[in-house]
Amino acid sequence: MKCAFCGMEFDEMAARRLCSSCALFGGCRMVKCPRCGYETPEEPGLIKWIRKRVRKKEGQR
Repeated sequence: MKCAFCGMEFDEMAARRLCSSCALFGGCRMVKCPRCGYETPEEPGLIKWIRKRVRKKEGQR
């Protein structure tokens, strides 16, 4: 996932660990950037699937 604010690419699961101390107990469906703390909505499963397919196809070239 890429932060819309600072541009850092990070693993969504790593960002979820930051949310474990959240008052909402990580149930807000937001992802926090490990670098700047900017929160963005969780990426939908369909988008993740498409992104994975595109990367796989690019790797075959």
